[in-house]
Amino acid sequence: MRSSLSIMPAAPLDHNIAECREHADHYKRLSDHYKRLSSASGISKDRATALRNIARTYVGLAGQLDRLASLARNEQTMEVK
Repeated sequence: MRSSLSIMPAAPLDHNIAECREHADHYKRLSDHYKRLSSASGISKDRATALRNIARTYVGLAGQLDRLASLARNEQTMEVK
């Protein structure tokens, strides 16, 4: 099975940094949403656990995207020097 994704040339670092930050913010909001769902009344313990795990996954992804943006910003600073 072939992927429909193609390799695109690298975007300017400014764009990559902004895109990472934007996605990180989105995943933080999703994490908050799933965390709220996990504390809703009337749901099973298993469902609450699954929702908390999803929230934790999203917050981890957001953290990695923040880290990637920080690394890109540092690399950009190094190129200027």
